[in-house]
Amino acid sequence: MVNLRRTIRREMWYILFLVPGVLLFTFAVIVPFATGIRYSFTNWDGISRKLTYIGWDNYVNALQDPDLWTVLGNTFKYAIMLTLLVNAISLLFALLLDSYLPLRNLFRTIFFLPSVISVVLAGFIWSYNYSQGFPRLLSYLGLDMTSPLGNPDHALIGLVIIAVWQGVGAPMIIYIAGLQGIPSELTESARIDGAGPFRVFRSVTLPLLAPSVTINMLLVLTGSLKVFDLVLVTTNGGPGFATEVIATFIYKNAFNSYKAGYGMALSLIFFVILVIVTVVQVSIFRKREVEM
Repeated sequence: MVNLRRTIRREMWYILFLVPGVLLFTFAVIVPFATGIRYSFTNWDGISRKLTYIGWDNYVNALQDPDLWTVLGNTFKYAIMLTLLVNAISLLFALLLDSYLPLRNLFRTIFFLPSVISVVLAGFIWSYNYSQGFPRLLSYLGLDMTSPLGNPDHALIGLVIIAVWQGVGAPMIIYIAGLQGIPSELTESARIDGAGPFRVFRSVTLPLLAPSVTINMLLVLTGSLKVFDLVLVTTNGGPGFATEVIATFIYKNAFNSYKAGYGMALSLIFFVILVIVTVVQVSIFRKREVEM
């Protein structure tokens, strides 16, 4: 018993080192989250000190709002297209740049460079390219082009192209790291057994690359579902409602329409959707992972 008390007393000093981190997490995450839940049950306008509790009205109104389902549709279209394209292109680049391609380190740097540019700057660059650069370039070939960001049918595709251009670098690096962790003996054995390049990739490389696929799919999907700044600086949700996503919809309700309580209810609904998507996605992709 005496030894146990001495041990607890000695270990308490280590627990004290955790206190600053726990306090920081509490005040930066737990307290704002709990405050947001409280505001979501009020009709707070974001400015007034007076709060009037209205129960579940914000949640009921949100679920009955057709605009919410439209922006969720836009958000998921954007996220699914971006997740598939970014992972397919970054995996292709990783396979090429992990081979004996000359100047592969230079190409890795070139493909990674757009990732270090801010999203706002990338949005301005591509807005100019769509409206000025590409039309002038194509005019020399006798082709006419208008910016896809101004067309309701093509605006979302235009945003996806920008996001793919900027988002390929980081997943590519993760895929390259995953490829370099695969023992070369396995692929060589498969080749000796007569497997072609596609069969080696499908039966050996891809199963062993599953942890990298899980990480990249999770990061790209959750990041694209939370897209905000790219939409705000390029289309601001337009033309019409074609590129309005859930994050900009929440922002406009909370700050432009002075419906902070309603915006908090939308945020919490979106939080629940993100948690569900993340848990489902991770559980599906974890089953496909193979232990080496």
